[in-house]
Amino acid sequence: MNTVYPSIMKFSFQTPKWMLFGSGAAENVGLEAKQFNVKKGLILTDENIEKTGLVDKVRKSLEVEGLEINIFNKVEPEPRLEMAESTANAARESKYEFVVGIGGGSVLDMAKLASIAITNPGDISRYVGGAKIQKPGVPKILLPTTAGTGSEVSRYAVVSLSAEELKTSVVDPKLLADVAIVDPTATVTMPPKTTAGSGMDALSHAVEAMMSLESSPLTDAVALEAIERIAKNLRAAYFQRENLEARYNMSLAAMMAGLALENAGTCGGHAASNAYGTKYRIPHGVACGIALPYLMEYNLPKCEQKLASIASAMGEKTDKLSRRETAYQAVVAVQRLIKDIDVPSNLKGLGIPREAIPRIAEKMLKGHRMLVRQPRKLTKDDAIKLMDKMYGE
Repeated sequence: MNTVYPSIMKFSFQTPKWMLFGSGAAENVGLEAKQFNVKKGLILTDENIEKTGLVDKVRKSLEVEGLEINIFNKVEPEPRLEMAESTANAARESKYEFVVGIGGGSVLDMAKLASIAITNPGDISRYVGGAKIQKPGVPKILLPTTAGTGSEVSRYAVVSLSAEELKTSVVDPKLLADVAIVDPTATVTMPPKTTAGSGMDALSHAVEAMMSLESSPLTDAVALEAIERIAKNLRAAYFQRENLEARYNMSLAAMMAGLALENAGTCGGHAASNAYGTKYRIPHGVACGIALPYLMEYNLPKCEQKLASIASAMGEKTDKLSRRETAYQAVVAVQRLIKDIDVPSNLKGLGIPREAIPRIAEKMLKGHRMLVRQPRKLTKDDAIKLMDKMYGE
């Protein structure tokens, strides 16, 4: 990639305190927790993950180290603020000294909030927004069972607001994991549909981080590597559930895309997906996947070189093409991937009525935290035209 960065550019790069990656890494949860000099902890998960046996294995690894463990398994997908409040209440019921999150992004986000709820008073709603948490939470270990959200390496905890039908976040460095443990074998139980959605989530993080106005040479390098691994492995993970090489690479790609997201942020794609994902109960990764190629095409005039690099990373043959034509091949490559893994390609396919487009566009424009990073600005008319295009024929 030959992107030219300002020679006076300053940037930072934030990560969890400790990251452990590799097949079988989940066996180390007990050893990692013991280093906190604690006695009693809470595992947060959901009922489906608990049925796989992974939670029991982690619990035993903690008990072997002499730690007392309770389990909260009531986390729901795409959690609403009410779910966050009930999770916080459960975490405050006993004197827990650490938490372990085992699950997808929803579980990991609730584990982050449980951690700070133990040491900070009041409803979770008071912490929505940026940097409002006063005290560090109890130590937290995050173990993802999907390859997509990157929540294990981010400072975000996403919640949905019922009345507004929008997603928002608690955003604070205090939400970063003390230990992020990524074990690719923990993702093998994902059904194909979840594999596809979470893979598109990871791809959206990486591509949007590259398009973001807050990107840097470091975030671009990490994101581009993630994109290449996703392009080479997501189809195999989708069609061959127990392909451990594909699972390994998808877990690594998701973690890398999460690091890019953590440091460069997302832009218009996530603003768009949040505008319709919450109201119509669309899984987050699917919602992001639908929006991604349309936002890439919209941003192309401002991101030619980066999209050209993405096209190359995704294996497109571009030798005889101009830079602009090469950039557009990145859009084509994403569209082809979406088709291959059976992810819906437009809003019509999700049953969203066409007359909802103006309202969805209006909600998209409320995503100020993401839109401030948009390389190509969006007016109300732009948003409506974009959503109309996303609707499909």
